[in-house]
Amino acid sequence: MPLYSKSSASLPLLDNEELSNRSEMIIIGTVKETLPSKWTSADGKRPKGIDSFSLENSIYTDITINVDKYLKNPSSSKEVTVRLDGGTVGNDTLEADYEPTFKPGEKVLLFLTDDVVAGTSKIGPKHFRATGCMLGKFTLTDDGKAVRRDKTVNQDELLSAIKNKSSV
Repeated sequence: MPLYSKSSASLPLLDNEELSNRSEMIIIGTVKETLPSKWTSADGKRPKGIDSFSLENSIYTDITINVDKYLKNPSSSKEVTVRLDGGTVGNDTLEADYEPTFKPGEKVLLFLTDDVVAGTSKIGPKHFRATGCMLGKFTLTDDGKAVRRDKTVNQDELLSAIKNKSSV
């Protein structure tokens, strides 16, 4: 029997300063690809005998980002993996509407933190989570805007706020 679940979360509203302070890394990059979703099991497949999602039995999706610029905690890596809750494996779908969405070719500014989620943190490769879930992702537009589901700001103002906080 296929599993389907849609989960919502009430997110604390973090301003740009809080996002910056809580982030291990901040980057500007381009979405390269969305990798196939996997179960949190050792082989990435649905565990036998389960009939619902749980912290131990869940689905996640990794997004590969080509890094154009590091704004906080630079790394030599040209790619970063961002892990999201949710996805579809076979007939099983887990929707997590608190997570950001990504499209290949999309230019993004991401506030990133280490993955501390029990079910996914130890599953390789090295990866991060968006700080504050969907709050930690802005789409950068050609007309100088930074767009998030709940607001649109000027890119220069956002970058200025980040630089001021990162240099403190």
